[in-house]
This record gives sequence, structure tokens and C-alpha cells, in this order.
Amino acid sequence: MGDVTEARVREVLNEIVDPCSTVAGVPAGMDDMGMIGDVQFRDDGADGRRIGVKITLTDPTCMLLATFVNETRIRLSALPGVTGVDVTLDHETEWSEDRLAPHYRQRLDEHRAEKRRRLLPLTPVNSGRSGKER
Repeated sequence: MGDVTEARVREVLNEIVDPCSTVAGVPAGMDDMGMIGDVQFRDDGADGRRIGVKITLTDPTCMLLATFVNETRIRLSALPGVTGVDVTLDHETEWSEDRLAPHYRQRLDEHRAEKRRRLLPLTPVNSGRSGKER
């Protein structure tokens, strides 16, 4: 049997980048985003293992649901000794930013602080009006 571990599963799934994190300006993989929940292994009885993964989406209406599920199956199925992958969506857990990996949280906070620093203070725009109603 392959020696696939939970750490390896999380590493592989962290290569799947959440597009919303890219839009935010700080790309992150699924594990850094806190989307990977429970990971389980089960012997298949034929010298292989099935992997079960529970995924929490950052938004329950995420249109990329199928992409996350398919990429998870494809990437984990390619690991040595893996004979099957079961992906379950966690509809009970509501995703929030407290699920972010600490190192990613720090990068995101630094990115946001830099954006605020560049944008503020805002310079008032002179409209040419004196402020008095005519």
C-alpha cells in the first residue's frame, strides 16, 4: 500500500488555488483557505486505499463546486496506492475567515494593509463648486 498521509493529501489539495483568493490579490490553495475538513483513509482489500475528503466551500453557492470536486478526485487518484477518492461537501460547517491557515492569514492581512496604505488618505476632489446652493 502507498504511504499517503493526511499531510500529503493536504499538500496536494493546496495546489488547487481558490479563484476568489486570486481575485483578492493573494492566491491560496484549498488547505490554506481552510476548505479541507476531515480526511480519512480506508483499505480497499486489494493492497490499495480509498481516500475520503470533506470539503467546505467559502460560499454555499460557489459556482466552482464541480471544479473543486473534480480536481480533488483527479489529483488524489494520481497518488501511489490510491484506488478511489470519495469527496463529500460539508454543508453543516459555515466557512469563515477564521478557518484560514495562520501563514496565509498573515499574508492576506499584510496585503490588505498595503492596499489601505496606498489608497489612504484619499485626496478630496475639487469639483469647482463653492459649496453654496444656487
